[in-house]
Amino acid sequence: MEHITVAGHPEPVAMSATAARLLRERLEQARDRRGDADAEAYETRIGQRIGVLLEGGMASIDMATMRAVADFVETPEEPEDAEPTGLGKVFKGINERLERRGYRGP
Repeated sequence: MEHITVAGHPEPVAMSATAARLLRERLEQARDRRGDADAEAYETRIGQRIGVLLEGGMASIDMATMRAVADFVETPEEPEDAEPTGLGKVFKGINERLERRGYRGP
């Protein structure tokens, strides 16, 4: 286990060597593609997400968790009033049909 300091989380984070390598690679790619300011913002979002996981009881960060975190913080948020696409459209259709049949859910 390595202990890495990540922006957005005040304490060093215990993570596997492969997770630490992935984090370094992702931050380097972000710096090369988007510049220093965006890379720092990306690292801060990763650190905040890791903090949430550690507060939830996770003892350390492994490769799969780091990959999920790095990908998750890259996913843009959709505005709530936007028309859904893809799976969101499918679920919206299912919910509308259920409502027409009288099911209101929990």
